[in-house]
Amino acid sequence: MGLGNLGDLSNLDLGQLQQYLPNMNFPASKDEVVSEVQNNDAPQDVIDQLKNSSTDTFNNADEVLQTVRGNR
Repeated sequence: MGLGNLGDLSNLDLGQLQQYLPNMNFPASKDEVVSEVQNNDAPQDVIDQLKNSSTDTFNNADEVLQTVRGNR
């Protein structure tokens, strides 16, 4: 189930993000999170934000969300 064009990622909410992280156990490395969202057909903008992040480890889905939104 895709979101289509998310537009501004600052509007992405935790529920939407979690559909791309259904099997993610935290803490998780950036590579693990990127792999999980790619495997669950996340929009390329979400994948790119994570790949370009300076964060190496995420402790929970909210940290992933803040990174995708560009707040971290």
